[in-house]
Amino acid sequence: PDDPGFLPYRPALSRLVPEWRSGRPDGADDSLVVLAEAALRLLLELGRPGGCLLVLEDLHEADADTLAVLDYLIDNGAHEPVLVVGTVRASPSAALTLARAAARRRSASVLQLGRLTEDDVRQLAADCLEMTPDQVPGPVLERLLATTDGVPLYVEELLAGMVTDGALAGAAGAWVLAGPLPAQPPPTLAATIAARADRLAPATRDLLRAAALLGAQFSAVTAGTTIGVEGAALVSCLREAIDAQLIVATGDPVQYAFRHVLTAESLRAQLLPMERAELSRRAASAVEAGPPAGGGWELLAGELWLAAGEHQLAAQRLAVAGRRAATQGAVITGITILERALGTADPGELRADLAESLIDAYAIAGRIEDAYALGERCQADAAPGRGAAIRLQLARVAHAAGHWQRGLDDVAEARELDPDPAISAQLDVVAARLTFGNPTVERQAATQVLALRALAAAEANGQPDVACGALEVLGRCARLRDLAEADGLYERGLAIADANNLVSQRITLLYQRGANDGIRRADPGRLTLALTVAQHAGAVVTALNVELELAVVQVCRGEYAAAAAATRRCEDTAVRLRLTHTRLIAVGVLVIAAAHQGQPSDVTELLTRFRDLGGEHDDISSAVHGFGMAIGYLLREDITRATASLAAAAALEARRPASYVSYIHGPHLLLSVLGGSAGEAGCAAMARSGHVQAGWNHQFLVLAEAILAGRSGRPGDASQGVAHFFELSAPYPLARHLGLRLVAADAVEHQWGDPGRWLRTAEAYFHEHGPDVARACRKLLRQLGLPAPQHRQGSDAIPGGLRELGVSVREYEVLRLVGDQLGNVEIGRRLFLSPRTVEKHVASLLAKTGQGDRAALTGFARAL
Repeated sequence: PDDPGFLPYRPALSRLVPEWRSGRPDGADDSLVVLAEAALRLLLELGRPGGCLLVLEDLHEADADTLAVLDYLIDNGAHEPVLVVGTVRASPSAALTLARAAARRRSASVLQLGRLTEDDVRQLAADCLEMTPDQVPGPVLERLLATTDGVPLYVEELLAGMVTDGALAGAAGAWVLAGPLPAQPPPTLAATIAARADRLAPATRDLLRAAALLGAQFSAVTAGTTIGVEGAALVSCLREAIDAQLIVATGDPVQYAFRHVLTAESLRAQLLPMERAELSRRAASAVEAGPPAGGGWELLAGELWLAAGEHQLAAQRLAVAGRRAATQGAVITGITILERALGTADPGELRADLAESLIDAYAIAGRIEDAYALGERCQADAAPGRGAAIRLQLARVAHAAGHWQRGLDDVAEARELDPDPAISAQLDVVAARLTFGNPTVERQAATQVLALRALAAAEANGQPDVACGALEVLGRCARLRDLAEADGLYERGLAIADANNLVSQRITLLYQRGANDGIRRADPGRLTLALTVAQHAGAVVTALNVELELAVVQVCRGEYAAAAAATRRCEDTAVRLRLTHTRLIAVGVLVIAAAHQGQPSDVTELLTRFRDLGGEHDDISSAVHGFGMAIGYLLREDITRATASLAAAAALEARRPASYVSYIHGPHLLLSVLGGSAGEAGCAAMARSGHVQAGWNHQFLVLAEAILAGRSGRPGDASQGVAHFFELSAPYPLARHLGLRLVAADAVEHQWGDPGRWLRTAEAYFHEHGPDVARACRKLLRQLGLPAPQHRQGSDAIPGGLRELGVSVREYEVLRLVGDQLGNVEIGRRLFLSPRTVEKHVASLLAKTGQGDRAALTGFARAL
C-alpha cells in the first residue's frame, strides 16, 4: 500500500512479509500491539472500497501472540469494513476461551457447527472422490454414515484409509470397490491414523515418528538424520508417506507437513516415555547439527532437550528463543517461553540472566507488579556483582510506570553495591530521567548534574547510546532556560547517533530539535521532518508523540481542523495500542483546540474525559487550563474567569514546575497588567525567564509593556510596542486579534494609539471566529463614535484586509467598479445609486485605504 498513513506500520509487517525485511530499519517499534494495528490497517487498505474478509483456520493451534493480534482485530475492527472468520475446535483451548469472551462482550458471534446431515456426508464423500453422490459405492456410504458421526475430518480420513487399504481403487475415472471394507471402523481418528502408519515400511514409520516430534511441519533432512536415513532411502520413505496421504509436500524441497495435525499428535502418543526421550535427544542433536540460517530453531531444540530430560540444555535454548520473541515484539510468547526456561534452569548464571530478561519483558508488557516481584526475588538471590544490574532494571521499570520515587530508591540501592563504570553511567541516565519526571521544584538542577555525569562516563567508557540519552535529557533541561543551548545539545547527540547508527536515539533527538522550532515561532518544518523519519522507521509510538507536538503548533497557528484531525487519529491509535499517557495528552490537546475555537460544549465533554483519565494530576493539567480553558473564556468575553484560570495554572506550575516551556505565562502577564496586579517588575521578570523564548509568550509580553507605556504617558513607545506586537504575532492569528481587542480597550481608556483600527481588525476576524468578541469590538467602536461594521449579505466576500479597514459591502462593490475604470455615472447606473452617492463612497474609500487620488485608488483596486 502506498497510503502515507500506512507507512509507519510497514516495518512491523515486515516480520510477516519476507519481501519487506531488507528495508526494515533498526529503530522500528516491535511491540505486539503495533503489529496488530499494522495488520488492521493493512486489511482496511487491501479491502478498499468494498471491505475485506480474513479467514483464520485451526485457531486451536495458534500461539499466544497470534491470538493477541486476533483479539485486537476483533475489538478494534468491529466498526470497520473487515470481517474476520475463524475456525476452532470445540475442545478446551485458549482460542476457544478468546472466542467465547468476545461473544460475551458482543464483539463477535460464535457459531457452533452442528454435525453433518446424512445428505451432507454423501455430498462430502462425493466431493472427496470427485464423483456425484449417486456414483459413490453404496457400502462406502453406509460405512461413512455408520461410523463418522457426521464429523467432516472423520469422513475424509476414513475414505483415505479405504484407499490405503485397497478397498477403494480407481478404475476408468471412477472409484470402485476392489475388496472388502475394514471389518471394524476405528473407534477414534487417532487409532485410524496409527493403523495406517503401522502398515508402512519400518523406516517410513520411524521417519514419521521422528517428524512428529519436530512439529506439524518439519524438515525431512532433520527427521532423516534423527533415524539415520538419508539420500535415496529418505526419498523412498517420503514417497511412501505421501502415497499413504499422511504427509504432503509444501513446495520447499526440504520441508514437508502432516496432512492433519492429529496425525502428528497420534504418532507422538504412540511413543513410550523412554522411546520418546531417546528419539527427542537424537532429534535435538539433528536440529542443532543443521540449524536454519537466521535462527529460529532454538525453541524446537529447547522442547526436544526438555523431552529428553536435558533441562539445562533446554533452558539455554529456550532462553534464546524467548529473548528473540520479546525483542521482535512477540512479548506474550516471549514471556511464556522465558518463564518455562526459568523454571527449567538450574541455579546459577543462566538462571540469573533469564530472570533479568524476564523483568524487561514484564515491563514492556505492562506487567509492572510482576516485574517488581521477580526483580526483588532476583535481588535476594543475586550473585556478587549482579545486584546493581538488577536494580538498574527495576529503576527502568519504575520510569516506564511513572513511579519516580521508587525508581530513585532502586538507583540509590544499586549505587550502594559499587557497580562498574558502565552500569554507573546507565544508572545516572535513568536517575536523570526519573528526577526530571518527578514534579519537584529542584528537579531541573538535580537532573542536570546526573545527566552531565552520565555523559562524561559514557564518553570515557565508549557508550554512545548512553551519551545520546544524557544529551537528550540535558537538552530538555536547557530548553527551559535557553533554546539555543538545547539546540546545540540535540545537534551533538544527533551527530553521535548518526555516527553509530542509533536509529531510535536519532529520531528522539530530531523530534526534540523540531519541538524547539515550534516553541520559538510555531515553525512546523523540523517537526514535520521528524514525523516523516519516525514513520519511515516504523517508530509508531515516537511518531504519535511527534504528531501531538505538531498539533500544538497547529493550534497556535490557527490550523484547528488539521490539529483536531491529527489529534483524534493519535488518540484512536493510543487507545488501540493501550498507551494511556499518550491518550491523556491527546485528549488534553483536543480540549485546548476546542477552547481556541470557542466550542464550550465540546470543551465540557472533553474536559470530563480528561479528568476521568487522571489528567488533573499530570503536568499537562496547567496547559489545559491556562493555555486552553483561559483562551476559551476570553472568546466568551469572560475576562474574570480567564484571569482566575490562568492564576490557578500559574500557581500549580509554581508548586509543580512543568517539564516543558509553558504557554500560560504570556497571557497571564497580560491579564495581570490589565487588571492592575502586575506592572514593570512583572514584565521584567518575564523578560528574564526562559518562558519568553516561546513566541506565544513573547507577543503578550510586548503587548503588556505597550499598555504600561500608554498608561505612563509614553504614547510613542506604546504605539511602537503595538507595531512590534504585529510582527511577533504573525504566526498566531487568534492571539493577535485577542491582543488587539484587549489593548484597544485600554488604549481607549487612556487615549493613545489607534484603537479604532485595532478594533476593526479584531472585529473582522472574530466575526467568523468569536461572535462575543466581535460584539464587544463593535460596542467599543460605537463608544468612540466610529461606525461599527455592518455584516450584511455579501460581507464575507470582502477581503480580510479591507474588512479590517472598515470597508462596507457597498463600498467594496464601488471599489471593484473603480478598478474597472468606470466613472461615477456608470457605477451609479450599475448599482442603482446617484452619482453623488457614488462620489461619497469613493471619498470614503480614499480615506480608508490611504490612497492619494482616484488613479491611485484604481491601481489599488486592480491589484486586489
